[in-house]
Amino acid sequence: MRILKFLKDRNHRPWGVSELSRSLELNKSTCFNILKSLTQHGLVAYDGGTKKYGLGSGLIELGGAASTATSRATVAKPFLQDLFDELKLTCLLGQRFQDQVIIVDRVEAQDPFRITIPVGQAIPVGQGALGRCFLAYLPEADLDHLWSQGVLDHADPRKGQQVAPIAKTLAKVRHQGFAESFGEIAKGVNAVAAPIFDHRDQVALALGVIGFASMLPPRRLAHCGRKLREVSGLISRIMGGGQRG
Repeated sequence: MRILKFLKDRNHRPWGVSELSRSLELNKSTCFNILKSLTQHGLVAYDGGTKKYGLGSGLIELGGAASTATSRATVAKPFLQDLFDELKLTCLLGQRFQDQVIIVDRVEAQDPFRITIPVGQAIPVGQGALGRCFLAYLPEADLDHLWSQGVLDHADPRKGQQVAPIAKTLAKVRHQGFAESFGEIAKGVNAVAAPIFDHRDQVALALGVIGFASMLPPRRLAHCGRKLREVSGLISRIMGGGQRG
């Protein structure tokens, strides 16, 4: 990260390994190995003629994705606040990144006893309602890959056994338009979430509500799910997407 920030602040010209290692007080061989890895991922560009390094085009892709996520979260923000005002429960907005769901926005109560999930918190995509909003609409090949990586291998704490076949669970999410979670992220904490679709009709974000099981029992969970489905549908239409079943 120090190398990338250094190149960003001095992007008027490329830099050699020796210059970079001296400027950042890094061991030269360590600096070279880091640059080699960054180059392999396109985050740094290497000029074979000058033997110098500059920022790579891969950063443009990452920056574009971050910018898109920020703009989507901005669109959803007013709805998140309205949802909280109505339900008085912690409301979350999540975006999938590989095998995790990252919390990109949230509105929570200021009560002394409350569930706090900070922005930037990562939740395994294979656990909880937010993750299932993304999994339910993935191609079968992508699901198979996640299975092979062990991402979807988790237990149902209510039964002490493996969750029912994932295909059946995800089919239910598609059918009802929202996903439910009972104590998967933390014991005694329930959650419900609904997918938000972009202009390509792909799940861009997941809108969720989380609360203690005493405040969010199964019956209220289903009620909140239907409300989330309605609100996520409105956000999806603003983003140019639809609401699939």
